[in-house]
Amino acid sequence: MTEHDDALAALQGAVAALPDAASGADEGDDFDAAEHATRFEAVHDALVAVLADVDRT
Repeated sequence: MTEHDDALAALQGAVAALPDAASGADEGDDFDAAEHATRFEAVHDALVAVLADVDRT
């Protein structure tokens, strides 16, 4: 696996960890803003890494 594959895999994993609003799985659960912020921050960081890889090519 290359460095590019690692960055893309990290992004895919971060996106997969986001709650699926369409499924309604979180309905009735208490909203934890800190947990959601952490998940979205992970997606942001992974996306920045992928874009940095693209920029270097």
